[in-house]
Amino acid sequence: MRVLFIEPPPTVDWRPGSRASTAGRRHPSLNFTGEQVYSYLNLQSAAVLRQRGHEVLYLHCQTMGYGLDRVGAYLREKKPGLVVLMLEHITFPVALEVLRMAKEEVGAVTALVGPFATAESAKVLTLSGADVVCRGEWDLTVAHLAEALEAGRPLDEVTGLLFRRGDALHETPAAGLAEDLDALPLPAYDLLDLSKFYESVFQRFPAATMITSRGCPHRCVFCSFPQTIYSRKYRFQSPERVLAEVKYLHRELGVKEIRFDDDCFEVKRDRVFRISELLGKECPNVLWSAQCRPANLDPELARAMKRGGCGFVLFGVESGDDDILRKIRKGTTVDEIRRGVAAARGAGLDILNCVMLGFYWDTPETVEKTIRFAFELNAEFTQFSTPTPLPGTEYYGLLRSEGCLLSERWEDFDSFHHANVRLPHLTAEELNETIRTVYRRYYGRPSYVWRMLKRALRSRGTLGQTLRGARALLLG
Repeated sequence: MRVLFIEPPPTVDWRPGSRASTAGRRHPSLNFTGEQVYSYLNLQSAAVLRQRGHEVLYLHCQTMGYGLDRVGAYLREKKPGLVVLMLEHITFPVALEVLRMAKEEVGAVTALVGPFATAESAKVLTLSGADVVCRGEWDLTVAHLAEALEAGRPLDEVTGLLFRRGDALHETPAAGLAEDLDALPLPAYDLLDLSKFYESVFQRFPAATMITSRGCPHRCVFCSFPQTIYSRKYRFQSPERVLAEVKYLHRELGVKEIRFDDDCFEVKRDRVFRISELLGKECPNVLWSAQCRPANLDPELARAMKRGGCGFVLFGVESGDDDILRKIRKGTTVDEIRRGVAAARGAGLDILNCVMLGFYWDTPETVEKTIRFAFELNAEFTQFSTPTPLPGTEYYGLLRSEGCLLSERWEDFDSFHHANVRLPHLTAEELNETIRTVYRRYYGRPSYVWRMLKRALRSRGTLGQTLRGARALLLG
């Protein structure tokens, strides 16, 4: 069967040259600074399909320059039998048009995948006109779906589906998790032009993003993937499998930098030591980074990561108030965050801190306390946003039940540009003003500017990164 994966344009009227793009993975948002991301799980699913003999096409509209008009022409030319669309809340109106064209232009079976589609499966299937939602992890489910369609077997035989039959919706039993990640084929990176992808954290290009583990044992109320896709059961690739994928990216596709986008890269401490050892020995010219919990990063582990080629770590700081950290069930404290940041800095790692302003329990005082904490940590890069109430999360359920959502339109939940909530102690206007001003407060400090100018001279990569960061700040 010919299967087409589509990552749609960010807006209905998007055209090549438009500033808008979609960015973020855990908290998708519209972006206006040029960042481009791709779906690792889509590429993993595409690889499984190819391994099983299916023909796979991939249309990443933004990097390939496809507005909706060209999507229609592409569908007519390629005539796929199955169209797979990773649905995100911020691009829901665009997805509706893509699905309509896939159905009207070529009569393809249309399948929705992803955390949002899983969380709101009945609603999105009803509203979108799609045929099927693949609920949960979809690498294997999409392959089973394609096999059933090709053989003419009933969809009731495929686990993990919600599908339309006439006017009724039918749900099959939940699909199992991918237990052995080493058994999955290498993602189909060759379907993309990696040179066209950019994130502000990268120094060297082309760059790529990998996910080496699934499932998070922690219980943060706002995080979508563990609550909708991965579960909290931690599964991981072996260090040797991680090395094989890095080698492929570096040697076959010329990748110079890799971001490990695991929810918590450091859950298995011995595994991180071994990965660092292998990458330092076998791929010394590849720069890499990882997301870690500060409480789990001590000086010994940070130094090992640095020796293995790690350039920076990303920390989910979230709040500078211990009571807020407890209520969001972050499972860490302000002092533990301080120690993790100190360990990374002592090892010579750069730091990207992610900070959220405006949880349900926040007040103007706790928001300012968090901002002061971010200044105290003084990371090379700090990302400020409001917590996005993502469907399928406990946090979304809380805000909805308390009447805090100002809009029921999913595309309005874009935490990086405007708040869509009225909280007990904070209005949307107050949050928007805080986000608007905090970046210039943080990045405009003379001491910070001087420090980053000196850092920019370390290498061509840091110079380029600094210039791109400055441009993003000005455009933002």
